[in-house]
Amino acid sequence: MKRLYILGLTMFLAFSLVSCSNQNNDELDATSNQATLKQNQQNINEAVSRAIKSQSISYASGETATEGHIILDTEHKNGMVKVYLIASYGAFGFENGIFTKVSGSGSIPTVIKFSQDKNGEYTLLEYKEPMDGSDYTDSIKKMFPPHLHNKVLSAHDDYLDLEKQQEAQAKEYLKVIGRTAKVSAGYVEKQLVDIDVQASNRLFAEFTKDNPVLNDCPYWLGTTEKVENGTRYIYETSQNKTNDNFDLITFQKKNEDGTIVAEYKYKIVGSEPQLVD
Repeated sequence: MKRLYILGLTMFLAFSLVSCSNQNNDELDATSNQATLKQNQQNINEAVSRAIKSQSISYASGETATEGHIILDTEHKNGMVKVYLIASYGAFGFENGIFTKVSGSGSIPTVIKFSQDKNGEYTLLEYKEPMDGSDYTDSIKKMFPPHLHNKVLSAHDDYLDLEKQQEAQAKEYLKVIGRTAKVSAGYVEKQLVDIDVQASNRLFAEFTKDNPVLNDCPYWLGTTEKVENGTRYIYETSQNKTNDNFDLITFQKKNEDGTIVAEYKYKIVGSEPQLVD
């Protein structure tokens, strides 16, 4: 009996060890799978981010490029990955000291196609947005599977989320350059010059074509900033009065320390801007 007891105990311990080992292996496999899924998700998010920023050529340039996206679904087939998402691009720059979205898009339903190599790296193959105007809804329905139609057709509801993503990236950029400023993807309040309409059109539509400083100065009373060959410049437009009580519009390009690099002053005589020496 004693031998049978010892044998039974031995078998029980062996079975327990095997069961424990299998459980540990299962837990390790689950953890490994979760880590792999998380890494794949991170990789595809990074690939999507790069793809959205690659569309920057369609927009006016800013100081840094940002993007926001919400992935709705993905399809994997034969080494190809198709991503269905809502995307938004934003170029940020300084307007009146506020780091804001100076150009970009709203919420755009987008389909991006990648190839994926054995190392999990993604290569952009196709970037597709819906058609404008009356063809918008039909193109959405052709681009996206039926279960996503309702979500995609109400994409504007997601813009606040996309905006927050872009603002977060803009804040990170300011940390990198060591700059403190208010960050807002929303509209920055602007005061326009108060002069004759024809004179204003000449200054801000005609004269800017031949003068790069005027072209970079804001069309409102205030400032913008631009980094040129590693140097930051402040462009400012201001309005005052001449000694003989005519409106005076001044365009300035300055260094960060306030040193004036270039300056142009225009006396407004009726509808005619006259350059003041």
